[in-house]
Amino acid sequence: MRLHKLLRIKPIALISLTLAITVFLSLQGLPTTATQKQRILAFTALQRRGSEMRNNLFVVNTNAWNRRQFAPNIDVSYTLVWSPNGDRLALVSGDTDIYTVKADGSGLTKQFAGDSCKASSFEIVWFSNSQKLVFARSCDGFTSDSPGSQSLYTSDTSGIKGTKLVRKWEVGGRPAKTEISSECYLAPDGQQVAFVKDKNIYKMNADGSGITKLTKSPGEYISGGSELVWSPDRTKIAFLFGAYPKQQIYTINADGTNLKNLTNNPQNEVYNVKLFWSPDSSRIAYYYNKPGDSAGEQQDIYLLDINRGTAKNLTQKPRNYDQLSWSPDGKFIAFLAGEFNNQKLYTINADGKQLNQLAPRLKPSEISELAWSTDSQQIAFIFNEIPGDKSNLYVINRDGLVLTKLTNDKDLNASNPVWQPQ
Repeated sequence: MRLHKLLRIKPIALISLTLAITVFLSLQGLPTTATQKQRILAFTALQRRGSEMRNNLFVVNTNAWNRRQFAPNIDVSYTLVWSPNGDRLALVSGDTDIYTVKADGSGLTKQFAGDSCKASSFEIVWFSNSQKLVFARSCDGFTSDSPGSQSLYTSDTSGIKGTKLVRKWEVGGRPAKTEISSECYLAPDGQQVAFVKDKNIYKMNADGSGITKLTKSPGEYISGGSELVWSPDRTKIAFLFGAYPKQQIYTINADGTNLKNLTNNPQNEVYNVKLFWSPDSSRIAYYYNKPGDSAGEQQDIYLLDINRGTAKNLTQKPRNYDQLSWSPDGKFIAFLAGEFNNQKLYTINADGKQLNQLAPRLKPSEISELAWSTDSQQIAFIFNEIPGDKSNLYVINRDGLVLTKLTNDKDLNASNPVWQPQ
């Protein structure tokens, strides 16, 4: 077509052509040219280098452009955590070491070098000033003849010399060590830690000071794999109390006051023991099982109002639910529904209305690691390709209109998607 003929195309025709191209690219899972704020994701991907397999760290825009590899010389295990200001990323390498790296990929710094231990795991939290880390390390001893350990550290992120051991407890073994009988549960700002000792809930400051017993009498506070879960505003701790599986959901103020039974249902049976605070700390979502449903085939998602003490059934369709995740603005909940390897992705309004299936063109499969963008506009997730053993990272708009695949053919298994704070 000659140029002078192209210039005579009516504006409305150009608009229609642009929309058609945008829709086509969206359906293909490709980046569009539509104007939208580009968000940044960090993730890990297992790749082959000759005979060696290594988990590598990448950062990518959510239009799949400008992909960059960080820390190419180390194996990145798990636990990617952005600082609150988005300037740095903390990560675990080799199940033993902790590093930080700047958002531009420079300044890789080892903060902690640990020894190998059984079932090593870390929980890492940045202080609100983005300059200091607190992390808890668990070396499992609950299922071993020899005791394991729970350790708490702080780091001013100046390197290994800036990292200090706050406290180390021996746990488990036979006979079992009883100084502490749980992992360390860190508050969202890293300032405090909660744990179970002598069958009571305790808290202390991250520097080891201010040890306080919160509960007044011993009991089963973390049976059946349950946890102590801090509210986002750090004023409350939620937990399951009672002999598994007949447990009730309780909250207690972080100063030890106002112990409250929120479910108060003797028939309550909790098999999928997860509690999910809303971002404003006013509600708790959880999986409700019908009595005797240990397989989780007759679940619903319920929502507890902390102030009113009322519970609401959000889903009202008993089946298997998993990977529940609140949007940061508190307006939506994302979750999976369906049996393992036959899962679909949904969102629902926090008032229980407008259930939407996302990415329906993806065949039912194993989906995991749902992660909302910090502005609540997109959801990242890991999708396991069936048949095959490959998992890919996708991101989808909250309205479901644009689905983008962020990994490539060299990425054998993607995991650990975390959004950079805006």
